[in-house]
Amino acid sequence: MYEKLTELIATGDYREALYEFQEEYLHISEKEPKDAAKLCLLEASLWEALADSTAEYDAIARGIAYDGGNYELFYMLGLYYADINVNQAYLAFEAALAYCADENDREVIKNAMDELKENRALRVRKLSIMILSHNDLDLLKRCIDSVEKYVPEGAYEIVVVDNSSTEEGVREYLKEKAKSVNYRFKLILNDENSGFPKGCNIGSVCCDRNNDIFYLNNDAILTQNAVLFLRMGLYDNRNVGAVGALSNSASLQEVTPEELSTYAGEELGELWHRKLGVDRSVNIFKDYAYEHTYPMKRPYIKRFRLTGFAMMLSREAVRCVAQDYKVFDELFSPGYFEDDDLGIRLARAGFEQYVCKNAFIYHNGGTGFAENENAMTESRNKFVDKWGFDIWGYCLPWFEVANAVKDLYEKRKEGLRILDFTCGFGANASYIKSSCPDTFIAGVCTNSFEAGISELIADDVAFGDINTMRLPWADRSFDIVIAERKHVSIGQIMRYLKADGLFLSEKINNENDELMDIIKSNADAGFDSERLDKLLNE
Repeated sequence: MYEKLTELIATGDYREALYEFQEEYLHISEKEPKDAAKLCLLEASLWEALADSTAEYDAIARGIAYDGGNYELFYMLGLYYADINVNQAYLAFEAALAYCADENDREVIKNAMDELKENRALRVRKLSIMILSHNDLDLLKRCIDSVEKYVPEGAYEIVVVDNSSTEEGVREYLKEKAKSVNYRFKLILNDENSGFPKGCNIGSVCCDRNNDIFYLNNDAILTQNAVLFLRMGLYDNRNVGAVGALSNSASLQEVTPEELSTYAGEELGELWHRKLGVDRSVNIFKDYAYEHTYPMKRPYIKRFRLTGFAMMLSREAVRCVAQDYKVFDELFSPGYFEDDDLGIRLARAGFEQYVCKNAFIYHNGGTGFAENENAMTESRNKFVDKWGFDIWGYCLPWFEVANAVKDLYEKRKEGLRILDFTCGFGANASYIKSSCPDTFIAGVCTNSFEAGISELIADDVAFGDINTMRLPWADRSFDIVIAERKHVSIGQIMRYLKADGLFLSEKINNENDELMDIIKSNADAGFDSERLDKLLNE
């Protein structure tokens, strides 16, 4: 297949090769996925020869979307990254080697990896996959099977802490697994259910101290290349301390039921996976993941906390926030809010945290401490006592105004400058920049604690009295200002808004209807903020 195109590329007849490729590409939707991936491989080779790196990368990404097991595409991805990010290049080569069965090509890939090992910038480490187990034998088996299937051999160890499972067969399975596997498998059998934080800490202490750590619930099932793209995120730059995946069920990291309905062939609602059963739910989620797991130019959503069901931490981050390797604060036992607490500690230590939009992990939801119905409320109160604030007040973006920003971005098709007086820990910035990456978002925080966290997400931050402080940005330099009118004076807002800018705020009560009418009537047409200033001061 594609003999003519292959020959044209090999002989350097790139003009004719482009014509031949275009002819083949017209029918790519009719091809089997593996054949479509091979066409993308040839396309990438063609663009490489023509020195168009952007087109080459896009072709590689499309090919991997068609066939996530094509080793030649991952090899090309490694070559692409070789002089850009040596760590991501190594991970791509590692994936290529895992998928390659041809001995001659395996040698080529190994040689490429050996060359990278000579680079002192290489810091890719192996992975300690820490699984906390409690009952759910079938899900536990699926979890470990998915690790063995989708994580390259030799790149990991598994550490399992069983939290006093009572279900028949769980401990027997784990003991047999520990004896029979040909990789490093550590098993710790607790005499009592110690809860999530303490159970994870018991496992953390047993992990290889040279490794990164991947905390994985026993009811979580990996999809193809999920761990690869999580590790790509972890090694995006030296400031990244933790990464997490998208899931069907994970707080603030969910693929919506609406997005998954197409793959189910029916409308899905909340907790849909509990209603459809594990087999069908996993298949639906894997079908979605198959079409969305591929290299992306901007695959990361910056966050200040990640959900603990599947969280990967760098060795540096672990050593920084937990020198004794007790990563989670056991104050939050039996569970809940320990991941929020870790997120704050990581952020205050200067580590970025990413949700990877090209990594997907199914999560069923477990039974670890379901018997303690008050655990969430108690842990929430513990968090407030420890930190002095309720994190639930910081987690969600202001959807009404953030979506309005996204709508304007789609209309203008260009980057926007946004000033956010409701910055907090950067939830608005995280949400907006995940869809509108070339926006510039400046955040105004009320104190240095907020600023220290949000500066890892927003492009720039300032803190102080939001009404009287002089902000470090030019007057009338923002396309959009986000503010709550009940907290921020209109003069402060207008000072920084462009003449044709947009002010986004909450709905005002009746006594301020006149003000809202002025703002709305001008905003609908793209208002003149200088004129508005005069009107408001009359």
